[in-house]
Amino acid sequence: MNVTHFDHAQVITGEVGKDRTLSYVLVPFHVPEHTGRIEVTYAYDAAISSDPAISGGNVVDIGIFDPRGADFLGHGFRGWSGSERLTFFITPDEATSGYIAGPIQAGEWNIVLGFYKVAPQGCHYQITVKLQAAAESDNESVAFRPRLPVRTSAPRLAKASGWYKGELHCHSLHSDGDSSPEAIVRAAEKLGLDFLAVTDHNNYSQQMDLNAVSTNLILIPGSEVTTFKGHWNIWGADRWIDFRVTSEADMSATIQAANEAGYLTSCNHPRPYGPDWMYPNVEGYACVEVWNGPWQFLNEVCLNFWETRLKQGKRLVAVGGSDMHRMLSENVVQLAHPTNYIYCEGEPSAAALLNALRAGHAFITNAPDGPQLHLRSGQHMMGDSVARAADNRLPVELFIKDGAGLSVQLVGAQGIIFEQAIQQAEEHLSLTTNVQDTSYIYARLISANNTDNMLITCITNPLYID
Repeated sequence: MNVTHFDHAQVITGEVGKDRTLSYVLVPFHVPEHTGRIEVTYAYDAAISSDPAISGGNVVDIGIFDPRGADFLGHGFRGWSGSERLTFFITPDEATSGYIAGPIQAGEWNIVLGFYKVAPQGCHYQITVKLQAAAESDNESVAFRPRLPVRTSAPRLAKASGWYKGELHCHSLHSDGDSSPEAIVRAAEKLGLDFLAVTDHNNYSQQMDLNAVSTNLILIPGSEVTTFKGHWNIWGADRWIDFRVTSEADMSATIQAANEAGYLTSCNHPRPYGPDWMYPNVEGYACVEVWNGPWQFLNEVCLNFWETRLKQGKRLVAVGGSDMHRMLSENVVQLAHPTNYIYCEGEPSAAALLNALRAGHAFITNAPDGPQLHLRSGQHMMGDSVARAADNRLPVELFIKDGAGLSVQLVGAQGIIFEQAIQQAEEHLSLTTNVQDTSYIYARLISANNTDNMLITCITNPLYID
């Protein structure tokens, strides 16, 4: 690595070989006292698209850490833009989207490069760091902007039904989206949503913007921890969680750190091109994103991932998310398609909704105005455990709204155990089913009876049988 110093700039060049694919490199640089602005520009050769199907060239991600620490699970994170931007800046008062304004501490800072793709001939990169002195009038005691907290009060009245609908997984211009957090809030309001989580990749700068937005939506802080071998969501508002995972041990350590910090965690879109979850032995997450974007986007693979673990006796909450990135251009991926419904007693704060979701009191439908499906057994609802009767017979109730023309299925470990066409817009079915060979049942609405070409339009969390 070579470093050339200018009056106000450092130019750093380096190279890596093909063997560094899916790895990270720290590039340190010194920041003197009374620095008021850091500006970073980088370039690399043989650049190609980050599309997983394209190969043969280089894709290099970038982020930055301050002197509080750049080691794995360190505390100095100040921003990340993946390969979305070739330049960014940080000042005490403002920063490029995806980066965190605040104190410019003197000492060793680190650029982090993530080598997502490396060409056969290797990758040559160049980083230019420009430092600007602070004006004498600048306040050096500047603090970080407050993040969106997990609020325990709500900006709206409780619903008599106890059901709230919203989006748990979408992206803004703080990672690779095209719209501001406020624009996403306004779009969610127009859709009639009750809650929203903007989960930018490896970042929480969007939460600082959301904290300043006036809305009657229940805003849930979140982030998508985006590793080279699997993505997972965290909902909550504690420490930043490291994404620089290069082994099963690393992945386990980060999930454990998130759980210890009180986050609700979710294994996202475990399917080809998701990317898939490439550490199958790593667990510890509480939820599985069984539905990401339009159902036809290989979500049956996500469903199989979840069902396989249910059959093993694991109790994992099924969630959905649009994974929306683009609102400014026509796109098949749209905000709140699918939509999550969460049942929450009392005041529906962000904290209360997360607790209810953790309990599995939720179902997923294909759109904000999509069909609804409720699964109960006596006083128990989806997510709850029921005692196994001596004769293995379980009374079940299914409440269906806007389901005319669809079929409802009840599913256990051995497959479909009940199916019926829905004739009316609203139907209430009561039945007793044999649960001898299963430790759970869940329900779903499908648009065709042919399970080889099954299009799910609504899916519940399970009832568990003890």
